[in-house]
Amino acid sequence: MDTSIVPVEEYQDENDIYARSNFMISGKYKSSLYANRLMALSLSKINTASESEEGFLTVRIKGREIKNAFGSKSGDFFRQLDNTARDMTGQTVGYTDANSQSFTYIAAVIKAKYENGEFAITFHNELKPYLQNLSQNYSTFSLKIMMKWQSTQTFRFYELLKSRMYHRKNDYAPDNNLYKLQFDINELKLCLGIVNAELADVRKILNKSKGTPEDWARAVAASPEKTYSTWYDFKRKVIDKATKEINANPECGVKIHNVETLKSGKGGKVYAVIIYAEKTTPGSRKKTVVDALPDYDDLSDQIREMIGDIRTKEARAIGEAAGWNIEKIRRNYEYSKARDVEDIVGYMIKAVKEDWAESARRPRSRVKTAGSNGFANFKERTYDYDELEAGIAR
Repeated sequence: MDTSIVPVEEYQDENDIYARSNFMISGKYKSSLYANRLMALSLSKINTASESEEGFLTVRIKGREIKNAFGSKSGDFFRQLDNTARDMTGQTVGYTDANSQSFTYIAAVIKAKYENGEFAITFHNELKPYLQNLSQNYSTFSLKIMMKWQSTQTFRFYELLKSRMYHRKNDYAPDNNLYKLQFDINELKLCLGIVNAELADVRKILNKSKGTPEDWARAVAASPEKTYSTWYDFKRKVIDKATKEINANPECGVKIHNVETLKSGKGGKVYAVIIYAEKTTPGSRKKTVVDALPDYDDLSDQIREMIGDIRTKEARAIGEAAGWNIEKIRRNYEYSKARDVEDIVGYMIKAVKEDWAESARRPRSRVKTAGSNGFANFKERTYDYDELEAGIAR
């Protein structure tokens, strides 16, 4: 699908800013970028919706307006709209309340129809309080900005950030524009659609969920889809890419300064992510006290996850030797697999320092024989971890 965007000047200014309920933003569903854009366009016109006697709201949009908004090619438009409408009518939104042990899930769009060049989308009547005349617990968005996002993860991540950018008591807040936002890692995967909450095994758990991290973890584990299952892949391919796209758009009014993790014990599995985000004046980019520094614990975990049975201090030694260049470590570890290595830590420290995987002058590999002391057969050695850690602290 072509995701290029037509000039934003073609939008009518009065329809640019729209409100979306945080209840709907927090919904757990998988959706395409096209579907997210179509929902944004529909919500920007919600005040023009017709209402049935039962309270169902229907928004009507001319097909040519959708084409212009999405930059759709004529030959692709009907197929894209057809597929998107089918997906949207299968989505649910909802919430759980662990304290009252209650939950509510609603089929958000009950009908989507296109004929005579006009698209009509009808929302469930129980959603009316979350669609029109919003007075609390909502976020506002610029249609121009939302149409610029080039991935569905960025679209949804930006929505989630804005929906939680309000201060709670005792929040970390050097100034009123800086927010410390914590997300459970499994909840985030469900909200971003990395894990499809509409799959039967996943939905079965969510329908009985009390909205706890344990329930979200069980729901993610139940999914047959294992996309971005490691924290390293999830961070690199989703969080980092969305952060880069958001920070590259000074008009969006949000800047992400740092990403931290919470782990279950020292060296344990990541269970939550903390985002430090700032509300900015469109076009401005001021520095704050939370400008990003490398997260050495997270990088060490990535190295341990990559190599396997090594200690955290050994991972840090490898990281320091590589200048914390994860890609250099990865390619040299892949290179090591075809070699006979007794001491992987010693090998990796030497390999990443000289970047054997890329070097034309790398040592000649030897096949291990009795008594062999070929270049790959490093003996166990003692590392000065205090010195290494002092170097990291610098």
